[in-house]
Amino acid sequence: MTTKIFNGQIILENEIKKCNLYFEDGKITAITDDDLPFDKCIDANGCFVSPGFVDIHNHGGAGFEYVDATKEAIVEASNIHALHGATTIFPSLAAHSLGEMTEALDALDKFKDDEEIIANLAGVHLEGPYFSPAQCGGQEADQLREPDPKEYMHMIEKYGDLIKRWSYAPELDKELNFLNELNKNGIIAAAGHTDAKYDDMKKAYDHGCKLITHLYSCTSTITREQGFRKLGVIETAYLYDDIYVEAIADGCHLPPELLRLIYKLKGSDHMCLVTDSIRFGAMEGEVIDPSASGESYIIEDGVAKLPDRSAFAGSIATADVLVRTCVKKADIPLTEAVKMMSAVPCEIMQLPNKGVLKRGCDADIIIFDDDIKMKNVIVGGRVYKI
Repeated sequence: MTTKIFNGQIILENEIKKCNLYFEDGKITAITDDDLPFDKCIDANGCFVSPGFVDIHNHGGAGFEYVDATKEAIVEASNIHALHGATTIFPSLAAHSLGEMTEALDALDKFKDDEEIIANLAGVHLEGPYFSPAQCGGQEADQLREPDPKEYMHMIEKYGDLIKRWSYAPELDKELNFLNELNKNGIIAAAGHTDAKYDDMKKAYDHGCKLITHLYSCTSTITREQGFRKLGVIETAYLYDDIYVEAIADGCHLPPELLRLIYKLKGSDHMCLVTDSIRFGAMEGEVIDPSASGESYIIEDGVAKLPDRSAFAGSIATADVLVRTCVKKADIPLTEAVKMMSAVPCEIMQLPNKGVLKRGCDADIIIFDDDIKMKNVIVGGRVYKI
């Protein structure tokens, strides 16, 4: 059955074009000015027709996190983000005990393809536990540890097909044993929550670590040793053109002027937008995290804050917020913002049939208005009206 999307502004790789888009059996079959046969049609009403957004760093939303390790948590957390345009999500697990992490991995392996889930759950991102305590950020400091071969080999051997990316602190892996195992098993390495200096980063970079987890959040910068300046993670990311960087583009973690700086220096080819959303994603008002012994967090100004407002407690962004912030506040062109939320994450995570609107690619398509508000979300040809 062929579906036609008409009367829309199609966001292609380098242009926006008014034409028709056709899809059948979960694949895009044509993007053309021609009127081809169809069985169903969707009137885009002049809105933008875009590749579905791809969120490669997402811990949860709607009051749930993936680490909760239940079907309800996985369904609800992913669906709230899907309805905001994320047609593909890589569930992320922060540092926890081995038991908690394996329990969550078991649940994700069991439920990731459940028919109640709207988005594609394309694999897991492990954010930890091999991080620098000095850069713990929102991670639980008592769960951080140095790479343990017995632990990570167990996880790789059991969940190697599920784990697609692993964030770690390169300075804790001096002999490259951990990184080499990731490479051998096709798991993408990312530097995050790290106090690495240039020498640490250069060694990791030379052996394939070319992704920075949430740049400027828990990433080292220039320090001095006996008067001599040492570059950190941030400067290394700018020094090497082929290093990809994540940006939590909610306008809070990275203000618009900093987003413009990253965009200016890295360009849209190597800048990837991520929500890094915690369980309060897409939620408003004060909420209580049931896993934090009743400690309350304030949700305001588009971010989760500690009760005394002294610091952020985490991101509550959805993918549409990131694109809206880039376009409306950071003056980044819409085509470039969409690219950083679709094509670039697909390039990082090696998803060749997603992230662009092109004949033969998956029919993961979203339709949104001038304010980046969703009208339709289409995943694998399944149409959801918002």
